[in-house]
Amino acid sequence: MTLTDAKQRLRLWFDRDHRWMSVPVTIAALLVLVVLVKSCQGLAYYHSDEGKIYRLGYPIEDARLLASTLSGEQIDSLIARGEHDTIAIPVINGRYFIARNFDRYLAYHKRDTTGATVEDIIAVVNVGLDRDREDSAMPCDTSKGQLVLVNGRHYLDENYKPDNLKPFTRTYCYEDQKAHQDAVDAFIKMQQECKRQTGCHLMVNSAYRSYQDQQGTYKRNDKRYVAHPGFSEHQTGLAIDATSLQHSEKWSFGKSKEGIWMRENCHKYGFILRYPEERSRLLHYSYEPWHLRYVGVETATRIHDEGITFDEYYAFYLDNRY
Repeated sequence: MTLTDAKQRLRLWFDRDHRWMSVPVTIAALLVLVVLVKSCQGLAYYHSDEGKIYRLGYPIEDARLLASTLSGEQIDSLIARGEHDTIAIPVINGRYFIARNFDRYLAYHKRDTTGATVEDIIAVVNVGLDRDREDSAMPCDTSKGQLVLVNGRHYLDENYKPDNLKPFTRTYCYEDQKAHQDAVDAFIKMQQECKRQTGCHLMVNSAYRSYQDQQGTYKRNDKRYVAHPGFSEHQTGLAIDATSLQHSEKWSFGKSKEGIWMRENCHKYGFILRYPEERSRLLHYSYEPWHLRYVGVETATRIHDEGITFDEYYAFYLDNRY
C-alpha cells in the first residue's frame, strides 16, 4: 500500500465517521431549536391579548373569541377588571349583540338587581335605557327617511316638517288629518281589508302634528302619556293613532276585535304597533294599542316576525356600527 492509498482510506474513514457522528449532534440541535421556538411562542402568547384574557379564568376558546371580537380598548378594560365575568361570553353569543356596547352590557349586569336575562340586558343597553335620558338625548337622523327613530332620546328640530304629506278623506278620519302619503295609502288598504274581514270601520284619530301642535297636545294631556314637543313620532307624518266607529274608547281598543285584527295584520301593510304591551319595559312610552308607525312592509314584517320593537330593530340593523 502506498502512502497515497493510506491517505485516501483515512479520509474515507474520517468522512464516514464524521457523517455518523453528525446525526446525534443534528438531532440535539433540532431539539434545542424546537425548545427555543416553543419558548418564544409561549412568551408571545403570555403577552398577547388572548393570553392575558385566558389568565383571567376564561377557557381558551372563550379567550380567543373575546380577543378576536373586542377592540383593543375593550380588551384593556376587560383585563383591568381582573376577573372572569360570567356574562361576557353569553352576550357576545346573543342574537342582537352589538360590539361597541360590550362594556355597557357588563356594567349593566353588574348593577342589575332584577335578575335580568342576557336577552334583556342586550335589549336594554341597545335601546339606551341603561343611560339617563337627559345625558343621552340627541337629534334624530332624518337621513333615514321613513325609518327615522324618534323616541324619548331622539328628537326632531322644531322647524322639521316632512315632505309628501297627504290628507285623509273624511271617510277615514273624524276631523281633518294628514300623514305621509305612503302611510295614508297603506292605512286605506288596511282599513278596507279590516272592514271586509271584521265588519268594523277603522278610523284615524290623529296623524301628523307639527312641533307647535305637539306643544298644545302636551299642555292639554296627562304628561305621563304624551311626548314632549320634538320627541313625538307624529311630527314625522309616519304615526297614526287609530280607532274605529264601533270602538272609540282608546284604552280598551286593543281588546276589541278590530284592535286585535290590526295588531296581528298591520305589518302586511307596512305598519307596526309602535308600543306593544309585551315589550313596554324597553320603550320610552307605555303601551298604546292604537299607535301605529309606518316603516314599510319589509321592515314591519321583520319586526313582527322577530318580536322586537322598532328601537331594537333600529339599533341592530340600522345603527350597528363599531
